[in-house]
Amino acid sequence: MTKVLVAIDGSAHSKSAVEHVLQMQQKSGSLEIHLINVQIPIESGHARMFVSHEQLQEYYRDEGIAALREAREILDRAAVPYTQHVAVGHVAQTLADYAREHGFDQVVIGSHGRGALRHLLMGSVATDVLRLSAIPVTLVK
Repeated sequence: MTKVLVAIDGSAHSKSAVEHVLQMQQKSGSLEIHLINVQIPIESGHARMFVSHEQLQEYYRDEGIAALREAREILDRAAVPYTQHVAVGHVAQTLADYAREHGFDQVVIGSHGRGALRHLLMGSVATDVLRLSAIPVTLVK
């Protein structure tokens, strides 16, 4: 069984990634699907003065679960089993590390499909995951 990690940020692009994995599942019937949302850490010392560690972890969890909602609904409607995860960290590095540490066979991520100039100025999580990952990465546009 192929173990697939699907990166979800709540955007239309991540919805496309889930729909792609659903098509893969319908063709092969042998995927172990894991959804993941990575929350960017709040690193401001001022915020941490007024918010407890527990409150911050609850915030990350709630925001992550909200971002995963549409992906979960798509898979639930199709009666396809999955596991969901919420992680905290710098997105591309966290995705690559998580995939490696948990033995995934493939990462699937939606791509915004920005042009070369815009990518040069802004960067791309998808491109960074490609660069950092030791396993195959599928970009879905």
